[in-house]
Amino acid sequence: MRPRSTLVTALLMAAAGLGVAHASGFAIAELSITGLSEADALVANTNSLGALAYNPAAMAFHKGGYDLGLQGIYDHTQVTPAGGTGTVVATTPHWQTMPNLFWSDKIAPHTRFGFGINEPYGLQIAWPAQTFPTLAHGSAAALAPTYTQLRLFDVAPSFSYRFGPVAVDAGADYYDAHRTVLGTPLATVSGSGDQVGAHVGALGHWGTLGVGINYRSAVNVPLDGTFNDPGNSIPVNTTLHLPWQLAVGVSEALNTKLGVELDFDRTGWSRFSNMVVTPAPGVVGGGAALPTSTYDWQSSNAYRIGLHYALSRHVRLRAGYAYDVTGATNSDFSARIPDANRQEFSFGASQRLGAWSLSAGYMYVLFNTRTYASTTPLTGADPNGTSAYNGTYKTRAQLFGVSISRRFS
Repeated sequence: MRPRSTLVTALLMAAAGLGVAHASGFAIAELSITGLSEADALVANTNSLGALAYNPAAMAFHKGGYDLGLQGIYDHTQVTPAGGTGTVVATTPHWQTMPNLFWSDKIAPHTRFGFGINEPYGLQIAWPAQTFPTLAHGSAAALAPTYTQLRLFDVAPSFSYRFGPVAVDAGADYYDAHRTVLGTPLATVSGSGDQVGAHVGALGHWGTLGVGINYRSAVNVPLDGTFNDPGNSIPVNTTLHLPWQLAVGVSEALNTKLGVELDFDRTGWSRFSNMVVTPAPGVVGGGAALPTSTYDWQSSNAYRIGLHYALSRHVRLRAGYAYDVTGATNSDFSARIPDANRQEFSFGASQRLGAWSLSAGYMYVLFNTRTYASTTPLTGADPNGTSAYNGTYKTRAQLFGVSISRRFS
């Protein structure tokens, strides 16, 4: 059996499931193609079916319908490690795809039921084994962050009820972390788990003004995994602490053609502070807590503006901008998720064809360059927050998406 320090570090990194994502931390904000096109500023929108995933209270302003989308993500991450010989590009598959769906229907004059399916957290990142000089040789080579992946789906049923100009909703979020994988030069860890959270929201519409709020609860997802290296297979457990999310928005129809929305999001990344790993029951030493890996993240904000313009009765143009602040701090920085503050620029269009609509959107994500220079040497089994990850990190990403939607009569 390998030393516990190797097992602990490997599992902690895998269980976190960290990767380069396109909202702060490892969250993915793009829940529909309409949202992608308007920088995800839709929590106060009563018009678009693509807004229902952001605030299901909006279902009560529609007779019913569905919105089905597919988005592709292209990202490029690189690091110039301190003490290295040059720039290294992450070897993660640059192209990834993610589906999203929201369906709703009327069950009573003022009541709607619906559900959404999307990937609110995830993506992946991989580094060549020799990327970081401190982790390239000797026993420390077992800690090199060669590969991390998380695929987490959310199935979210909701009920919405309308009181005159105001609608409220309540529902559940079933999170399925069905694929969590880590590769190091010496081992592979894989695991999965699921858990249920909740969400509530409200949306009011008075003339040309809309005001919306949506809250999703924090969730602790238990993960059961297996640590595998040559000659060993060890079951292990940990918990993935997903943050709470709050979104507040105000929309206004400036005239008969142009509308604008301003949103404020806050994400409770302070919950993602550490992870405690235990061997599974029945394993030698089972039940005893292993050392903790610290992330020490902070809750963070995002500021969004979305615009839509009716070019004609059937064609609508969209655009948006967002500034998203990272929750990852310098005190426990990790190359597993070289996160940084980012700006998001987006645009898109939709074509209505009777009860059907076709939409397409594009977003460019510009991450701030992040130079990390820790004075803490690597002395233990956790390289987070140490000089092992010193370097200059750069990331850029592009998102493309298409969707089809249909309104029920």
